[in-house]
Amino acid sequence: MEELRIDPSISYDVVELPSRGIPYPNKKKSLRVSYLTAADENILSAPNLVQSNGVIKELLRKNILDRDINVDDLVDEDRQAVLIFLRNTSFGGEYKVSLIDPKTKLPFESVVDLSSISYKDFTLVEDSKGEFPYHMGKSNVDITFKFLTKKQDEEIELIRKTWNSETAPPTVTKELEFLIKSINGNTDMMAIRNFSINLPIKDSQDFRSYVNKHKPGLNLEQQVIAPSGEEVQFIIGFGVEFFRPFYGV
Repeated sequence: MEELRIDPSISYDVVELPSRGIPYPNKKKSLRVSYLTAADENILSAPNLVQSNGVIKELLRKNILDRDINVDDLVDEDRQAVLIFLRNTSFGGEYKVSLIDPKTKLPFESVVDLSSISYKDFTLVEDSKGEFPYHMGKSNVDITFKFLTKKQDEEIELIRKTWNSETAPPTVTKELEFLIKSINGNTDMMAIRNFSINLPIKDSQDFRSYVNKHKPGLNLEQQVIAPSGEEVQFIIGFGVEFFRPFYGV
């Protein structure tokens, strides 16, 4: 593929991806990302983007310079790595979080050093299709799977929010459909759908736990000591507030 020519007036750096490029057809392991500018303040303060939760997506679309990968197809951990880069290079690594003291139930603030966040170890080995093997113990079935993209995550969340039937929203089975790519070598989508619906609950829970435990990502779990002396554990989030406190809005 022809190398993308970048406007020399644009300042950028290279962000290594926690996924190691495994989920993508082109196996892209890094992205060129431009630094935040005054133009990005327009995005951060745009009421329509804030109300629609579109701020983060718009920042990624504007600042990821590589065009051989779709922002919507980025897995969540790669998005997070880009967002941390954007924030660190614009405002520094110190990030204030508001928490609740578990002993006194009073709010308090703590500071996290975002520059110290590391990538998780990743040991799974992909096959020639970029898929990973897994054995369903109770069903005695061998499958292959891929990690979910952000687009797939959003589709599952949309089902959860908009489901208007008296029956339970099929979020678990939809997640299984997205994850599973073959069953004993069979890649038929209808077969995967039927398999997901009828999968024993132990296999379903064990498999999804395995995926969550082994997927590449960032070490976002943090521990701080509250004023009462109690330990508080939390996970760094990536909503609008990840950037907005710096703009007084």
